[in-house]
Amino acid sequence: MGGCVSAPPEPGQRVAAPGDCLRKVQIDELDAALQRCNAVVTALPDDPQPRNDRSLLYSLTGNNAAACRDSFKAAELLEQQRKAHRSDPKQGPPPDRVLADEISLRQRSCERLTNRPAAAAPSPVTPAAPKP
Repeated sequence: MGGCVSAPPEPGQRVAAPGDCLRKVQIDELDAALQRCNAVVTALPDDPQPRNDRSLLYSLTGNNAAACRDSFKAAELLEQQRKAHRSDPKQGPPPDRVLADEISLRQRSCERLTNRPAAAAPSPVTPAAPKP
């Protein structure tokens, strides 16, 4: 057997869901929320919602560059979902319209705040630890 296969969750442990990034967020515990969201992005690397949600968390911490990288990546992933749905509607429902609107809004904000090529640089699944 080859390739990377994730182990099934332990009994009683649930699999990450796209909306987990913003569950129980406390404004005074944004670092903890980012850590939880990093785990969701890692578990669901092709889903635009966790990237979009992490973008919001980064914005709240003042890290606009990271927020914009995630916004542009979320837009890219959303477009991949749209193309997949158009080519084979049996793959599932089309992307959520509200999510698409949120991603578009954040992306427009980023285009005003940043240099688009730099902001669109690849966003790591899990960001590097801050340098001391």
